[in-house]
Amino acid sequence: MARKTNKNAPQDNFWMQGVEELPRADIEFIDKSSKRMKFNRLFIYTTIGLMPVSLLANIAMLPKIMEEEPPPPAVAQTVSSPTKAVAMTAVEEWLAADPSPLPGGRLLSWDGAEVQAEPSITTNPDTGQSTEVQGLQLHTMTIVTTAGALYTTQVQVAYNEVRGAQVMGQPTLIPRAPDETSAWPNLNSWPNLEPATKSDELTQAVEAWVEAFTSGDPNVLRLAVGDTAANRSYVPLVHAKASDVQINMVASEPMDANADDGERPKTVVAQIEFSIKWDSQAVSRGQQLSTVTYDVLIHNADTAAPQVVAWGGVGTGEDLKPYMNAVEGRKITSAAIETGEEAAEPAEETKKESGK
Repeated sequence: MARKTNKNAPQDNFWMQGVEELPRADIEFIDKSSKRMKFNRLFIYTTIGLMPVSLLANIAMLPKIMEEEPPPPAVAQTVSSPTKAVAMTAVEEWLAADPSPLPGGRLLSWDGAEVQAEPSITTNPDTGQSTEVQGLQLHTMTIVTTAGALYTTQVQVAYNEVRGAQVMGQPTLIPRAPDETSAWPNLNSWPNLEPATKSDELTQAVEAWVEAFTSGDPNVLRLAVGDTAANRSYVPLVHAKASDVQINMVASEPMDANADDGERPKTVVAQIEFSIKWDSQAVSRGQQLSTVTYDVLIHNADTAAPQVVAWGGVGTGEDLKPYMNAVEGRKITSAAIETGEEAAEPAEETKKESGK
């Protein structure tokens, strides 16, 4: 018969008897791992939190990064010199010598000076003696003869603040190669315009403007220009007569690719030339008159009534604007132009505003 056992009786766990609790060897490793995990979590949370701030900062800096680097500042050109007058005087006296080193030559221009050395004065503190270092400037000038030949001359001048200036030697004389007068390929006063057709209407418009421009009457010139503003006047040539008016070239903005073959530009630029003679000028029979050349802006060039609305020197054609030659706020008179002494009358609009 089997023996009954008491479940509540203490079991004989002999294998646990006599065992003492010892410290675990991996406790230190677990502690370090826990700290490392906390640090990693903090780093990740911080990085995620700063990402929007970093992104906004990068977006804000992007325009500055993409900006082109500014061009380097322009180098200032020498427009004067403390020894300029001394150098020019030396050349003029040299040319005036008898006999002259270049008969018929005259000083045309001062073209600049190269600073070769700066002047300085240093004093030895032990001996009290001063040592001077003289400044040197090399001047370049242009000489022209009565025949039109050009020469370069150079003069070296020593100087300092105490002693002034001293010319070194005599001026030199270097002939220049003559300029080419014939073969100039692709020569154009208006590089951004394309050639246009010269018509009879354009010729008539130019002749009408030249006649008004040399009429001496500001009102006639204003009507020829077609300026409707009452507060603007135009200044014509007084006591001058024009002749032999001609158009040398005509150009316009590039036409639209979809334009018809026969379509003409509405606005053109023309280079015109005419001979000029002043009332007080004596001209012998057969003597050729001098000429003047202008760039003119012409509106309504595609109609039967073109009109010159602005003018300037050769090469200004691309920059001409309608009515840019007007004098604002005054009424110019012929007498004021001729003498330069009579005060210009106020324009009609100015008179009304002042209550006159």
